Amino acid sequence: MKDKIVLLYPSYDGPALGPPLSLLSLASLLLESGFRVSILDSAVEPDIEASLSREIPESLCIGISFLTGPMIRGAMALSQLARRLKPDIPVVFGGWHPSLLPDQTLESDTGDILVRGQGERTLQEVAICLREGKSVESISGTSVRRGGETIHNPDRPPASLNSLPSPAFSLANFDAYESLTGKRELPYASSLGCPYACHYCTDQVFYERKFNAYSASRVVAEVTELVARQRLSDVALLDSNFPVNVRRAVDIARGFLDSNIRFSWTFQASTDLLCRMSDDDVCLLGESGVTHMGFGTESASEKVLALMNKKHQLIEDMFET
Repeated sequence: MKDKIVLLYPSYDGPALGPPLSLLSLASLLLESGFRVSILDSAVEPDIEASLSREIPESLCIGISFLTGPMIRGAMALSQLARRLKPDIPVVFGGWHPSLLPDQTLESDTGDILVRGQGERTLQEVAICLREGKSVESISGTSVRRGGETIHNPDRPPASLNSLPSPAFSLANFDAYESLTGKRELPYASSLGCPYACHYCTDQVFYERKFNAYSASRVVAEVTELVARQRLSDVALLDSNFPVNVRRAVDIARGFLDSNIRFSWTFQASTDLLCRMSDDDVCLLGESGVTHMGFGTESASEKVLALMNKKHQLIEDMFET
């Protein structure tokens, strides 16, 4: 019985941040269900074609996650390569671009199954059905092609992050990324979603303006353990808006500081949320290792901010912060 799933991350512009967190998150539930999982990241694979050729003979399916932009070409190329190597291999697409444009993505005829939105439980169900020889055509959270038409099954509600296992960091090759970038960095998401409704942002589409977060104690325990075990120097929080819950953000910073495990960390936030912090809170962030905070200062025009539905964003906050 085939029980291997190969997860692929196409090449993209810009430096590699670290192991692809999306694939590590998908892998954790697959491992719990008894699958073997191989992760191939084009950023660090010296010969992605040779690696896929080696992995695919025993594979049940392959999964490719990608964003809108140049990654689309890489995803299509990897799918076509997989089908040349093993014509009957099911190809599963996921990630932001397939989720936003499922019809367009499946019309390319390079994928068989499309996983929309938060994909951990959906991909787990797809893989189990494939292993058991069952149909995957009616699984919630998927889109499939049938008779030349795209069929969209009902959405799968987002799962609480605290109900999901931790990403499978044991599969990450931090040495490979250090060789490429010169530092040992961990991409980590302590939360999903944001309560704001900026017109350009995809978060409100999939996370319904809900802040879906790990507890502060879980973040502190997990990050500090990974930093110590993997000898990491940097942690990049990928949260859309890290300090939505200001007290939680401060508790995480205090936990990092009290752990006596030293590392640099970064996050992104709305300026209005930082303005809710006291001077002591901001100093605590620096003492805990924060070296960079990314802010969205999209415009100094009240009219433009209104068009973007950024009612929470005040010009005086953006330029006084």
